[in-house]
Amino acid sequence: MTMHKNSLRTEIRARRSQHWDSRGRGEAQGERDALAAHFRQALNVFGVTPSSSHPLAAFYPMEKEPDISGILAAYDPVLLPILAREDGTLLREPRWALHSRGDELTRPNSRFPAQSRAPIRGIEALEAASIVLIAGLAVDEAGTRLGQGGGWYDRALLYKDASAPVVACIFDWEYRGKELLPREDHDIPVDGVITPSHFIKLGIK
Repeated sequence: MTMHKNSLRTEIRARRSQHWDSRGRGEAQGERDALAAHFRQALNVFGVTPSSSHPLAAFYPMEKEPDISGILAAYDPVLLPILAREDGTLLREPRWALHSRGDELTRPNSRFPAQSRAPIRGIEALEAASIVLIAGLAVDEAGTRLGQGGGWYDRALLYKDASAPVVACIFDWEYRGKELLPREDHDIPVDGVITPSHFIKLGIK
């Protein structure tokens, strides 16, 4: 199963690179705006309103990932993952920072996304999140999500509140529908998907 997952990852990353290199500035802006609109739709469907006490938990996009910067700009504060120490070494367990607009971003390790310089919080910080927006490479109609392979979200999501929906952000062609992805026991399903063209509620809850 691991070999099959890795083969899928290679295929999807190659298509992402091709898409990233070929799109124009207008298309990129259109994707960013559409993702923000579809995320607002997700909030309405799930009946969620992020606040300072129950914030949005999200991710800072890396190059070639869907650009959710429009979503991040709309909510303050936002829980963002902390993956590395200031010297660039990987943290063993998931950590978070409650990032406000005035906080500085840093990137101590080029393998990982930018992260906030706000005080680091423990894995249990996710318990306060009203909704969790996560990265991924593919999702099927059963809510199975293919990630990058590090298992970060599988560990982190164990600490979210049971009522908080999990929404994956991917490109249109990465939603596999009835083409089911391989799922292992530790894989935590998602409740919805946003792409530049759609919001899809998967009906898990």
